[in-house]
Amino acid sequence: MTKRLFVVVVTLGFAALVAACAPAAPPPAPVQAAPKVDVAAEVMAIRDLDAQWLKAAQARDAAAEARIIANDGVVYREHVPPLIGPAAFQAYNEKMAAANPKSAINWSTEAIQIAAAGDIAIQTGEYHLTGLGPTGSQQDRGRFVTIWKKVNNEWKVAHDISSTTMSEPVPGKKPS
Repeated sequence: MTKRLFVVVVTLGFAALVAACAPAAPPPAPVQAAPKVDVAAEVMAIRDLDAQWLKAAQARDAAAEARIIANDGVVYREHVPPLIGPAAFQAYNEKMAAANPKSAINWSTEAIQIAAAGDIAIQTGEYHLTGLGPTGSQQDRGRFVTIWKKVNNEWKVAHDISSTTMSEPVPGKKPS
C-alpha cells in the first residue's frame, strides 16, 4: 500500500469512527395537536363578561365598562373618531352620561362564534337606548358587532361597533 493510500484509508477510518461515536441528534419533537377548544365554555365566558359589561353600563359605571376593553381595543360610535383603549372609552361614557342624564340602555346577544383556536370571538346582537337628550325624550335602537380576543388568557374587547337602525328624523317633524 502506498503511503498516500494509507493516509486516505486512515483518515476515512478515523472520520467514520468519529461519526459513529458522536452523540446522535435528538429526534424531532412530536407535533402536538392544539388543545381542543371547549366552545361552550368560551361562549359562556363571553356571555358572563357581556353581562358584567351591561350591568356596568346600566349603573353608569364608566370605569367598570372600560376594564372590558383591551389596551389596544377600538370602540366605534357615531359622530366621534374611534375610541382607542380603555381610557378613551371611559371618557366617552362619562361625557355621554352627563349629556343624557335620563338615559337607560339594554342589549341582547343573538350569536357568539368562537374561532377554532379559541382566541377570537365574534358577538352580534341589538341594543336599545331610551331617555336620550337633556329631557330624556329621545331613543336609539340598533345593531352591534363585538370582536373579543384573548389577552393573557382573558377575554377583552378588541373592536366594538354599533349602528343605529332607526330612520333619520324628517326635518320639521317632532320626534315621536
